[in-house]
Amino acid sequence: MFIIGLLFIKFSSGLEIDVNTFSNYLDVQNKHIHFEWLLNIEKKQINATANYKFHVAGSSINKICLDIKDLNIYSVYMDNGHLLHHIIDYPYVNSDQGQRLNILLNREYRRGEIIMLSIKYSIDSRSESVSFMNVSQTSTKSMPFLFTQCEDAYCRSLAPLQDTPAIKQTYSASIIYKNTEATDVFMSADESQEQFKIQNHPQIDPNFTWKYKYFIQKIPIPSYLIAIVAGNLKKVPTSNGDRTFLISEPDKINEYKEELKDMEQFLQAIEQYIGPYTWGTYTIVILPPSFPYGAMENPLLTFASPTIMTKTGSGLYVAIHEMAHSWFGNTITCVNWGNMWINEGFTVFLERKASSFYYKVPDDIKLNAIIGNASMYADILNFGPDSNFTSLHPDTTGINPQLSISDVPYEKGFQFLTFLEGIIGEEDFKFMLRSYLATYMYKSIDQQELQSFIIRYLYEQRVDNYSTKRYQILEHWDSWIFQPGLPPIRLDFSTNKLIETQQYTTSYILADGRQPDHYDDYFNFYPSQKKVFLEELFKKAQNKELKQQVIHQIDEDLKLTDENDYELKFRWFKAILTAGDRTRFTKISDFLGSVGTCEISCPVYQALNELDHEFAVQTFRTHQEFYHQIVRQSIKRILEKNSQIQQ
Repeated sequence: MFIIGLLFIKFSSGLEIDVNTFSNYLDVQNKHIHFEWLLNIEKKQINATANYKFHVAGSSINKICLDIKDLNIYSVYMDNGHLLHHIIDYPYVNSDQGQRLNILLNREYRRGEIIMLSIKYSIDSRSESVSFMNVSQTSTKSMPFLFTQCEDAYCRSLAPLQDTPAIKQTYSASIIYKNTEATDVFMSADESQEQFKIQNHPQIDPNFTWKYKYFIQKIPIPSYLIAIVAGNLKKVPTSNGDRTFLISEPDKINEYKEELKDMEQFLQAIEQYIGPYTWGTYTIVILPPSFPYGAMENPLLTFASPTIMTKTGSGLYVAIHEMAHSWFGNTITCVNWGNMWINEGFTVFLERKASSFYYKVPDDIKLNAIIGNASMYADILNFGPDSNFTSLHPDTTGINPQLSISDVPYEKGFQFLTFLEGIIGEEDFKFMLRSYLATYMYKSIDQQELQSFIIRYLYEQRVDNYSTKRYQILEHWDSWIFQPGLPPIRLDFSTNKLIETQQYTTSYILADGRQPDHYDDYFNFYPSQKKVFLEELFKKAQNKELKQQVIHQIDEDLKLTDENDYELKFRWFKAILTAGDRTRFTKISDFLGSVGTCEISCPVYQALNELDHEFAVQTFRTHQEFYHQIVRQSIKRILEKNSQIQQ
């Protein structure tokens, strides 16, 4: 296959370049950054200084280029205080990727030299990575709240950075905050016993006390994993042992702790398959409901939406997924966003392996694969089956990579790995993954490097039928990676539980508004079976088979409109809106105003928009201040007629 495009240009190490950074990271690479942040949460401001340690990788340089977006840059200076001239320009004016900060150095620097410099800047409410929440948006209604979300290319609005997963650096931080605005602060780093020197002490104020906290991350990470959360927060252990912890607002802590009591067992289940957890402790933060994703795998500080707390444990697969990122994504990272499946596909694969060890219900794993396949198929239809974004190697040249994000890298990536496992053999594949982690620990790679590793490993291990396996892998590799649309080979995830669920769905359709026999079987379904049932209802709605009287009977029997599980509720609303039901608009609007997670809210907005565009716009206008900036933009794209949407 002959591929043309900037995305496939290789840099000196043989890896693909990242087309979504404006930094000159091939010539100079940051090794460590120290942040000094003074938080003013109520005013939605952070006064900041960042100190950098750059290593010259090219033959010579006379400038350093960094990614920024909507930051206020005040000064750039060397560690001896010498001021450096800087220029801000816009390489892609209309791409929504921000700006380039060009720092003109005081002389020419050659390969191997170290450059120490600092940047004074500030962050305000324009930042796409920082959410400043007022008191009313929190659960305890006692203090404002702050959290960050940097994936995929949003950390450039948190600090001037080489905002690319190709570059990994260690970091440390000194955080200064008011005791009236936060009881505590946490970062994707360990709390440091060392008190770093403060360069800019704030003025004393009799109305509050300044508090100080220090952090250090000794493992090199990409910029998108830098994270901070501040507010009325409490931290507790989740179970016996000293590895797993929970952070949330205090009023919810006991409820969440009970639901997450098996976190240590989740971690052990993953270790049973893939090997030891190397990051020390594992902490999950349950954030306010406007968090834009189901969860985010920040090392030592996973962020999660409260939608995963269902009181039934059905949302805990999200916690297992984020734990699995500690191996795939955080330890080994995609070199650019065109290789995102190297993060997400591997993580879904490990999540489902660990779930099979923990839950010991093979049918449940197959059903989750079926659900994932349905979500991927919906995304493929939304993009168009010929869209490059439906491949495992999307080209994001000149655009915000967020536009390419979907379930494709997750589920198509998972299916590709399952296909490879079928060729290599289950046991050999497991040990190959362990060797893969040891070989590329704390590095970033691309799909070609992965392919080379797999072939090399099989040869060195003298696996049975090496030549045949090598041929089968290479024969299908490019079609899996580069071909748009559905996976090139259909995998079999069939199970009797799927047939049982499909028959249950059909029983409601055939009953035509009456209560079918055994309707209460639903209450004994696996969580995944319930999702499959609702996806089957959605298919019936698409085929004009889901009638209003059937909707009414299902809701009367199963109480889905008042369901507490958001994963089930959004699928129910998506199905009935597709079927043309208008009788639950008020409850649907209330639902959309209570959940900020795009995976849940966006499909409902899409179905609502297709049924009643005016009401969809009205609903968005009512709730738009609740949503994170990332979700707000996604919903605006769904609503199409942006002229009717308040900017």
